[in-house]
Amino acid sequence: MDKNFKKWPLGLTKSSMPIFLLFASAILIALTFIDLSITRWVTGLDEIITAPFKIITRAGNSDWILIPTLIGAIVGLILLKIKMAKKMWVKAQFLFISSAYIFTSVALPGIVANLIKRLIGRARPMNIEELGIFKFDPIINGWTSQSFPSGDATTIFALFVALTFLMPKLKYLFLLGAILVALSRIMVGVHFPSDVFGGILLGIFGAYAVRNYFIKKGWLE
Repeated sequence: MDKNFKKWPLGLTKSSMPIFLLFASAILIALTFIDLSITRWVTGLDEIITAPFKIITRAGNSDWILIPTLIGAIVGLILLKIKMAKKMWVKAQFLFISSAYIFTSVALPGIVANLIKRLIGRARPMNIEELGIFKFDPIINGWTSQSFPSGDATTIFALFVALTFLMPKLKYLFLLGAILVALSRIMVGVHFPSDVFGGILLGIFGAYAVRNYFIKKGWLE
């Protein structure tokens, strides 16, 4: 684990947070002005370009993360209840804590993302010509009206933060994977750039909040 991993993401501090929030809000607003042009550009791309992203985008589904880590946490907890050698007990403890940590880091931001997207009810890009980029059906809506924020971008960047803390030497590899998955949501036509940006921020800050809580409780070092 990276002992130098800071409390706030992106090099932020408590005092610089207000400025960052203003800056992030400005970027989000600016992205809405290119949502239409980018979406139309993606729609016009050849299938040979977008096809790989249809495979990459599957990594944004949280099931492949949540199910194994939930099982790992349960198995680890069971093993901790069994008498065993100290070395094996330490391994069981690591299995339990690391699995529970990754599960929580991904699950909680994901839940928040789903609540927000249902509350806002932004129409997805496939309806752009009919409904435009500012069509909202708050609270009571279906999948086609749950565009902001991108849940997959939230999931993959939350995973990036969680794994980076556990394996900091691989952080750039994790970051590259997260960027590709987030980009794929635009390339397959299910999210606007502003949706993805919102999901990225939610994933990063949500996972940091979970990480800080685990450290505060003494579950992570």
